[in-house]
Amino acid sequence: MRSDFRSLKLSLGSAAILSAAFGFVNVAPAQTTTPTDSAAPGTDAALDTSGQTQVNVKEQLDKGEAALKAEDFKTAYQIYNDLANAANRAASVEAYQVLVRAQVGLGKALLGLKQYDAAVDEFKQVLDNDPNNVDALIGRGNARLELQQADTALKDFQDAVKADQTNTKAQLGLGKALVTLGQSNDAIEPLTKAITADPKDAEAYQLRGTAYAGVFKNKEAIEDLRKAIELKPDDQDAYYMLGMVYMRSEDYRSAAEEFAKAIQHYKPKEGREDVPYVEGYLQHATALLELGKKTKDDPATRKAAYQTAAADCDQLLKMLDEKNPAHAQVIAATLYSRGVAERMLEKYGDAVRSFSRAIELNPEMGDAYFRRGICFHKLNEEKMAIADFEQAAHISYDDPRSSLWEGFTYAKMGEYNDAIRAYGNAIAASDRYTPAYANRALAYMMLGEYDKAIDDFNRAIRLNPTDANYYFKRGVAYEMLNNNEKASESFATALELDNKHVGAYRHMAKVMQALGRNELANQYRQKADELAPPAKSK
Repeated sequence: MRSDFRSLKLSLGSAAILSAAFGFVNVAPAQTTTPTDSAAPGTDAALDTSGQTQVNVKEQLDKGEAALKAEDFKTAYQIYNDLANAANRAASVEAYQVLVRAQVGLGKALLGLKQYDAAVDEFKQVLDNDPNNVDALIGRGNARLELQQADTALKDFQDAVKADQTNTKAQLGLGKALVTLGQSNDAIEPLTKAITADPKDAEAYQLRGTAYAGVFKNKEAIEDLRKAIELKPDDQDAYYMLGMVYMRSEDYRSAAEEFAKAIQHYKPKEGREDVPYVEGYLQHATALLELGKKTKDDPATRKAAYQTAAADCDQLLKMLDEKNPAHAQVIAATLYSRGVAERMLEKYGDAVRSFSRAIELNPEMGDAYFRRGICFHKLNEEKMAIADFEQAAHISYDDPRSSLWEGFTYAKMGEYNDAIRAYGNAIAASDRYTPAYANRALAYMMLGEYDKAIDDFNRAIRLNPTDANYYFKRGVAYEMLNNNEKASESFATALELDNKHVGAYRHMAKVMQALGRNELANQYRQKADELAPPAKSK
């Protein structure tokens, strides 16, 4: 249906049009018919003595609005379509506003029916004649958001707010478009206005919570997301976003709990009922993996976290179709996460299998090569480990970790020159990667190149000046060069940073003895024995 009034410019405040909008429209029918049970639903029509049909406009508009509120969008569409056709056939100035309101209703019904392109077209017909029609601007903005056209949706909502700053739906839509576009800071003001106007709008709280999270106001984000959940306990998006905020705060236990609730309340979109909640499961597994890493002092909790993460991945894999090419990347990511959990549970063989399957599906997954290399390292399969570390470094050339582990593997094999080369590659990937300098220094020490070792320890110290171990190991290098004064200075700094460093006390005792400071040597030796009593001989 298309309007015959596109070129008609009217004053919407005229008494004649208002009368038409809330009274009757005389419609000249295309052919004379007798009303039957098959008449269009929602049309209260009767044939008058003049041969024209009268439609009660207000009654039909009320019925259409009621159908929209009840989410009976098919009925709403039929009501508004009949009313639009009646107004169109009337072809009078007085019928114009009836047509406009009917078209807005049609657009809303199409929006509810998820026919977003058709909704955009319907709202456009209204806006071509009335560019400031707030309802049409809001409706088209919402349709464009669903079509992932947030930039054009933003313009619609901006125009709607400009036309009527008191319109709550316009402010909400503006905030939603800004959040979608990542303009979190700008989104907070319109969403706050929407919440002030309607303090029970769960979506507004959820969106503002997301906006607060986008500008790292975690406390405010948590408060808003909690409020959204209070108002709408089945809102999976609010649980998911709350989990993401807790992840950022490194509160992995709370994050895992919220992701679990998001999974519990997950409702697939219409037409995609077979699509599992991939992001929910993977984020839940990630939160559990991080929880396991963080709880080193609680072996039971650590183990349970890894086991649950692996079970999450297994459950997701059961819902995915390995024969479906569209699922390949998701399956690879899930296998990778399961492999990480298996590796942390020291199930290295199982982890190798998981990582290998992930690599088959995604040969460019550098992290899978890297993690599989660590498993091979633990299994004493050094050559396999080195090959994986080299491949990982090739794929992720700016990530120094793979070359670092390659260096570990060569050092484990006693091949220190190759280890030094690998550590150099790690430094080339990131010249501020402290572990590469420290471990290259150790490799130099194994080759007796103590001056080079000292240079690398100095680089590590400049990058991380509070690590007592770097001073201690540098002190040992000085000690090996018989530079006991420098050694004592390094050991003294190590003890300043860590007054329970047993190794530093023992080596300080040795250099004090070599410098003829026997009393101090005895004091350092005694302190070392207090901290770590020597084993008694049997």
